[in-house]
Amino acid sequence: MDWIQNFDLGRWWKASIAVGLGIMLAALAANNRDVITVGFGIVALGFGEWMNHRMEMEFVNGGTLTSFHRHNRPIGLVLDGVGIILAATGLLRLIAS
Repeated sequence: MDWIQNFDLGRWWKASIAVGLGIMLAALAANNRDVITVGFGIVALGFGEWMNHRMEMEFVNGGTLTSFHRHNRPIGLVLDGVGIILAATGLLRLIAS
């Protein structure tokens, strides 16, 4: 249970990937394509944000400073866009049905 205490909500993209994978696996078991699309969109968005928030380390007096500043990278922006489109498409199909 130490991983729960050590989980940093400042890196929400990792939680997004985990939640999206959980949604996808549950939807695969239920064979629901629209929910699979939503889950895959959330996973893609999480990976896109992970690409945009790469870990940066800087050596300062007395130790190492680690930060996760946002730097837009092409692959991260593409994954963000694909994730938003997939999640929105799946939600719209779910609402329409």
